[in-house]
Amino acid sequence: MIAVTPQRTVDECMAIMTARRIRHLPIVEEDALLGMVSIGDLVRWIVSEQEETIQQLEHYIAGKYPA
Repeated sequence: MIAVTPQRTVDECMAIMTARRIRHLPIVEEDALLGMVSIGDLVRWIVSEQEETIQQLEHYIAGKYPA
């Protein structure tokens, strides 16, 4: 079984899931299951982060960026 610890980043988990062609990844620590992430969870997180970055850049370009 392929599993990761909570210390893994979203990018690392995405790389593992893509390389291994799996859709779900258990999160374990000391042999205890803490949770499970899906490829959809990771994609939604990445899209959300990209949208936030785009908004910050738009505000910067428009001169609305906080100093």
